[in-house]
Amino acid sequence: MESLIVAGLLTIGDTIQFTFKNITIHGNVGHGGHIVNTVLHGASEPKRLHQRIYPSLTAWSEACLREGLGEENTRYASWKRVLHVASGRTLQSLRSEDNVANKRELASRTDLYEEINRLHKRLERLQREPPLERPTSAFLESEEMKTRLLAFFDAWNGHSSPGT
Repeated sequence: MESLIVAGLLTIGDTIQFTFKNITIHGNVGHGGHIVNTVLHGASEPKRLHQRIYPSLTAWSEACLREGLGEENTRYASWKRVLHVASGRTLQSLRSEDNVANKRELASRTDLYEEINRLHKRLERLQREPPLERPTSAFLESEEMKTRLLAFFDAWNGHSSPGT
């Protein structure tokens, strides 16, 4: 998970979660990709595993199942099932994006196709959104626009324009 932080796909403090047998488990991403502040919701009262810091996603999900829910001998594909709450994506999806974008030699065919499909879905969503209103040509050719552009470029270049 540390590589997802370095790539900017996760941020320290982000919430991750998964659901198992109607119990939702939340945790926060900590430094180095560790998982902290674990809480299990859905039982009679929330159960907290705050005292533990988990070094990996697998260690976290297995501990939640074993210690939090009393499940033994349960195989759980955590990368495929744990969601990054802010993006709504699985950690596997984020890892595939990271592999394709930053670690090209590690990207598998599955990673490549997953990224292609994710980008197609994003494109479809963007095409459904109404386009932004564009300024009229009369405004683009106006003195007000010229003044704004000059002020922008002066600020960008570190100069001050007359009248500012």
